[in-house]
Amino acid sequence: MIAPHVAVCIATFRRPDGLRRLVRSLGAQTFTCTPPPRVTIVIVDNDAAQPVNDGLLAELRAQPLSLQYVVEPRRGLSAVRNACLDHAPDDADFIAFVDDDEWVAPQWLDELLKAQRRHNADIVQGPVQPVFTGVARSWMRDGGYYEVGPFADGERLTHGASGNVLISRHALLRTGARFDASYNRSGGEDVDFFQQMLAQGASMVAAAKAVAFESVPPERMTLTWVLKRRFRTGHTLGQIGLRQGGIAIRLAKSLVRMAVGVG
Repeated sequence: MIAPHVAVCIATFRRPDGLRRLVRSLGAQTFTCTPPPRVTIVIVDNDAAQPVNDGLLAELRAQPLSLQYVVEPRRGLSAVRNACLDHAPDDADFIAFVDDDEWVAPQWLDELLKAQRRHNADIVQGPVQPVFTGVARSWMRDGGYYEVGPFADGERLTHGASGNVLISRHALLRTGARFDASYNRSGGEDVDFFQQMLAQGASMVAAAKAVAFESVPPERMTLTWVLKRRFRTGHTLGQIGLRQGGIAIRLAKSLVRMAVGVG
């Protein structure tokens, strides 16, 4: 059984402590279900004015993984994520995305690869669990507003998020998916990206134990932030519906997202 090559892509912007924590968690991965893969970490910094300093870069490179660091001067979510795709090694079998305000469980990559192999999936989505840095009210903890998932293992999915995902390089090339520049400032670029792939016949499943943890700062622990996020997601789904057709179904989903936010 040949071990695959995985490019773990991290888009970053002025989060040195988060980046340090994430890379350390990637260096601590364990493998019991799949052969240990060859891993290349690809960090794309979207801050040309204040890039990651040399001291932190030296610390990150000390981890037992190959690491590439580049700066993407064009500001925006789609620009930096496309740069991640462009700088992933040509011989990578899979591309994983994880965010710089997250860190991953020790078996994270093992579980993603296990699910991919078991289901021959083009895309594998893992859950993201929030870690609140302030006092969280009960509705924040129980409402699911800050998490991706939970999922049943092997569950077939119809939408995806970039915070914790593994993508087959072959499927990426086959579908030609890219992050749309129109979402550069608004967000929602990942929802659109995975809808592109799914519309081209890509398959997507969940890996329930491939857990990533996301730090939730106090400024996000507000009703206003939740409402804005839900409305943004609804707006993105509506735009996708207009482009792909089936607007009635998309509109219904968009209104549900907005209503849940209001609720």
